[in-house]
Order: sequence, then structure tokens, then C-alpha cells
Amino acid sequence: MSNKIIEDLVDHECILSAALIDGDGFTVERTSIDFKPTILAEIFSLANDNKMLTVVAEHCTIVASRLPTEHWIVVQCPNGSNLGKARMKLTKASAAILPFL
Repeated sequence: MSNKIIEDLVDHECILSAALIDGDGFTVERTSIDFKPTILAEIFSLANDNKMLTVVAEHCTIVASRLPTEHWIVVQCPNGSNLGKARMKLTKASAAILPFL
């Protein structure tokens, strides 16, 4: 069921790909083999107590949500997309996935 929640995040409008990362930095689920969010593991460790982290890059924006289980849901958004919508979808998915972790 967790894979369905991750897959449903992708709408190709404000979210291009999504992934679920475990507390050790390993990818549990992802929607695209081209999306490699584990590269960002070091940045996630700098997030301290923040529950959401946004990284603006040259070609895309990455938004990550930390779960109480130490998992992360990470989404890749195109530049200029509606980040508010992406964050809202990410917040809902974060709550929905908890019973399956």
C-alpha cells in the first residue's frame, strides 16, 4: 500500500517523481529510476527538527517530508511549479503512509 501512496503523489504537473527513504538512507519505493534522492541524505541530516525541507536546484526543486518513523518522503518538482500544492500533497501522503511503516 505504501507504494500506491508514493505513486499517487506524481501528477506530472507539480510533482514529477517521488520516493520513500528509510531512516538509514535507503530507497524503499520510488516512481522513477532517474530520481536518486539518496544523494540528498547528507542534506536531510542538516534539517534538525524541521519536518519539511525544500532544496531549490538549477533544474528542479526537491521537497522532503520527515516522518516520525525517521523515514522521508521526497518529491521532485519542476522549476516554476506550484510548490504549495506539492507541499499539501506531501503532507497528506505523510499522514496516510504512517500506518504502513
